[in-house]
Amino acid sequence: MTPGVVIRLRPPDVAGPLRIGATGEETLEALRRLGDPVFLCGFRGGRPGWGVDRPSGLSIGCHFDEADRVEAIQLGSPDRADAVIYNGLDLFRIPADEVVAALRARTAVTEEENGHTYLARGLSLSLWRPVTPEEPGGEDEDRDGRFFATALLALPGYRRLYSATGMPDST
Repeated sequence: MTPGVVIRLRPPDVAGPLRIGATGEETLEALRRLGDPVFLCGFRGGRPGWGVDRPSGLSIGCHFDEADRVEAIQLGSPDRADAVIYNGLDLFRIPADEVVAALRARTAVTEEENGHTYLARGLSLSLWRPVTPEEPGGEDEDRDGRFFATALLALPGYRRLYSATGMPDST
């Protein structure tokens, strides 16, 4: 596909053509529609996965459980060409405080990691940003922390060593 794809999230289990609970084969087929799948190394306590890096800069990763079924879908840092949309909200282009306010109007949202992570457990959705407006920016494009950089749809209980990966936690 060319840049300009819209990934619509339908929590708790759908991100565009990807689905929580899908088999490895089904997931690879769906990823091929988005780009060239690459093997993702496993992490402590989990299995390897598959992902795609879109020409726009959007990274998509699918992580599998012991039965080779998707237990988490991660979307990260899109540029302006691709969009990640939940219920009309562009999760990476609308300021984080506006996204959180809109989510809170629909479901309970908890703040974690001093504002880096927001978790909507009822949607199985986590949002993460590397810095917050209260912190000095790093090398990221969003140096002031106004926007989210990563979204995660995951089964309850899915854990990730996000200190090593920059990935939010679904629990």
